[in-house]
Parts: sequence; C-alpha cells; structure tokens
Amino acid sequence: MQTTMTQAQGLGRTARWLGAALAFAAMVWTALPAQAKDEAGLWGQRMVHSEELPAEAVARFVRFHEKNVQTPAESARKTPPVLADTVAWTGKELDFTTKQSPYTLVIKVQGVALADGEVGARLVGGWVLDGATRTGLMPELAQSKATAGQVLELVGAALPVTLKEDRKIAPAVEFSGMRNLRMDSVRIEVWSGIRTSSPLELFMSWVPLVLGVVFLGFVWWARRQ
Repeated sequence: MQTTMTQAQGLGRTARWLGAALAFAAMVWTALPAQAKDEAGLWGQRMVHSEELPAEAVARFVRFHEKNVQTPAESARKTPPVLADTVAWTGKELDFTTKQSPYTLVIKVQGVALADGEVGARLVGGWVLDGATRTGLMPELAQSKATAGQVLELVGAALPVTLKEDRKIAPAVEFSGMRNLRMDSVRIEVWSGIRTSSPLELFMSWVPLVLGVVFLGFVWWARRQ
C-alpha cells in the first residue's frame, strides 16, 4: 500500500514538473518573437538594398483595393484567392552575385488600424528575371488584436533565391488587398546571405531533446519503484 502511495506521489510530482516545463516553453514561445524581430541577421547577413516605394505606387495599391471593395460579394466569391487580380510595382535592377546569395526580399507595410481587431495586407515579393516576374507564395502580413488608430508595421519576407551566376535582377511587389488598414507606405529591403537562427528557433530545437531525456528519466525511475 505504501509503495502504491509513493508511486502515485512520484507520478504527481513528475506530472507537475512536466507541466511547469511545458508552461515555461509556452511562455518563451510567446515572448521571444517580439525580441527576435530586433536582432541582426533575422533576414540575412547583410542588407544590400533598401527602398521606399513611390507614393504613386502606394496610391495605386489603395485605389486597386477600393475598387475591389466595391465589387459585388457574389462576383468576388467566384474568384479563387490564388487567381485574384493584383497590381504590381517593379524596382530598378540591382547587381546580384553568387558569392553573396541567397537573397531575401523583405516587405514592410506601415499604416494605421481602422478599427479594433485583426489587420492584414496581402502582398507578395518576387524578382524580375529575363523580363518575367517570378513570385512565390507568402503568408498574409497580419497583426492580431490591433486597436483603432494604432500605428502598425506589418512585415513579411519572400523565400530566399540562390543564383548560379552573377546577374542583374529587379525586385518586384504584387498587391492584392488589405483589411482593416489604412496603408501609408511600403518599404522593401534586400538581404544577402543565410539568415541567423533566432533565439526562439534555437530554444525550440532543444525542446524535443530535453523532453525526451525527461521522459527516459521518468521511465527509469518508474521501473525502479
């Protein structure tokens, strides 16, 4: 009887310990991203180009959005998001080298939340190669729990591109819409080199190993009871 009570107490202590460890991991998961945004190397080793889109380009984005908002809902539902119309901006050609690749295009949207709630902007970054614009899928630039009148910066990045030869390439941005946002400006940054792992990624890479060791230790302890 005493042995059973001891095992139960041991199981309770172990469960509480594991719960505390998981709670700590969750706390770090939510706390680190805001800090990681300020760390050098998040998008690459070196920023090689930074440019704010002309006011005319941002105005075209806004007019495009306003026109689509006025589109009847039934018509809008018939157009799949992947096939939705976009309006594009293309920058000047930049000298890219294989030595400094991969290159990552970062998009930063500044604006103001129109109402309380989630804010989002749908833009994708890409490159103009041989006269053709090549873009990839990008998640929506979004922020949850914004308040009306809050000044925001939404940030997203395209997948890195690696070059096989030195060449000139122009950055490109395609805009398809936004929600609950007054867009004021758009800035792009081009980063070269492999980005540095954030503290969050380093921490999370160790979590499975730590939990595995704890589990093995628990199994060893349980068998000895």
